[in-house]
Amino acid sequence: VKPRSEKYIVTLTYDGKEEHILQLDSTVFDTDKEDEQEEFRSSQTGILGTEAYWQRTPAGEVFESSPIAKLFLLGFIKFSTRDAYGMGVEYEGGRPGWNDAMNGLPGMVGSGMPETYELQQMLTYVKKVVDTYNRPITIPSELADMVTEVEAALDTLEAAGYEDPAPGAGIPDAVPAVLFNY
Repeated sequence: VKPRSEKYIVTLTYDGKEEHILQLDSTVFDTDKEDEQEEFRSSQTGILGTEAYWQRTPAGEVFESSPIAKLFLLGFIKFSTRDAYGMGVEYEGGRPGWNDAMNGLPGMVGSGMPETYELQQMLTYVKKVVDTYNRPITIPSELADMVTEVEAALDTLEAAGYEDPAPGAGIPDAVPAVLFNY
């Protein structure tokens, strides 16, 4: 998923009278992965074999991970793609939750609170399992780098002194600029 600075554009509304923000091309197609998968294409049928879909290490070996590490990865990615106010998980793909009624929402910079509640349940479960068995989670180095980057961004947000509006004050129409810097 691209950073906010690369996926948001200011464009005219459909009637051409006002400007609004759209989220376009929010994801990146991995051409390296596509090239790697081609090695597993059958010369007889032209179909990719099942081996093409496994994640691999730089040495070409199949990457293995524990189920709890996979849940942590999924939860952390969802956490890091919350909207600017940190409330809903942003819709990055073309079809949020496969809900056809909301297919246009990703382009309108949409996010969903149900996904945030699911995220909270998932991370609560991961913490419970880790605490219960008192064992560390081994995560890929790429995820460790991402955790470090997100922690630094959250530290930057905290250092900026931003505070949410008081209860009942409502959310301002314009998202404060500091919320786009993390």
